Amino acid sequence: MTQLSKYIVELYNYALNIRDTMELAMPRDHSIDAYNARKKVLTDGIKEGYAFGNFIKNNGEKGEELKKKIQDYIDEYYSDTSSIVTIAGDQVRVDSAQNCKLLTDVVAPVETMKDILGQYMVVAIQKNELDPEVRRLLVLDDRMFRIVFFMLTMREYEKSFSEFNKVMNESQGKPTPQSNFIVQNELAVMTKTMREVRSHNKFTDNESLDMLDDTIKVLEMTEGRRDRINNRSFKDIFEDINRRLSESVAKIEAEWKSCFTNITKEFATVDKTAEEAKAN
Repeated sequence: MTQLSKYIVELYNYALNIRDTMELAMPRDHSIDAYNARKKVLTDGIKEGYAFGNFIKNNGEKGEELKKKIQDYIDEYYSDTSSIVTIAGDQVRVDSAQNCKLLTDVVAPVETMKDILGQYMVVAIQKNELDPEVRRLLVLDDRMFRIVFFMLTMREYEKSFSEFNKVMNESQGKPTPQSNFIVQNELAVMTKTMREVRSHNKFTDNESLDMLDDTIKVLEMTEGRRDRINNRSFKDIFEDINRRLSESVAKIEAEWKSCFTNITKEFATVDKTAEEAKAN
């Protein structure tokens, strides 16, 4: 593995720990060890001496602006002042009522890291120093992030959409402060973010793109911008798209995990070789 590819992997590891914050939106117990490990990577990683910290330092004022944005994100989800994620003993507690915010907040820092990685990948390709497996990892990760984001966000979208319909039925179809709140602060925010996530993809495989596009079609149905095929109920439509998203995530995750494991092993070998050479 070339030094440039190694640096890209180090940057990627930081991006990965931001991305994995999404798992807190899943309705399950969350490992405090995994949470603290992510916290350490994110907190230490912006310091000088680490790949991302060095990037920040080398980019002067813009680097400091980026550091502040990342620090704000860390404070929001990995600090004692967080109102969304709290630690009680050995338990990680997440305010699931704020899952929409948790998911939409992750997009900006992840996309920023992906843009940075993309810049280094271009340089590595030009210098013929990009390990093919590293390039594959970045593409797999992009597919993984976008499909996982869609899967988790659609689950929250379905809840908000159901609540909106319930409120509208109770008000006999007349908008209310509650229905307006759901539309403006939940549904509109999620649809806008999902469309942004779809538009920034860095992969070209039809299977993943079709999955994202089919999800956007469901959003258009809920917005009244597209007819429901065979006049299916929204319950059936959501069940179908959620099932397909889950299956897609499982398939991509298996590919990503295999690639990531191989690169992690190679990375460890490179470090060991370097340490031995230094010792000799």
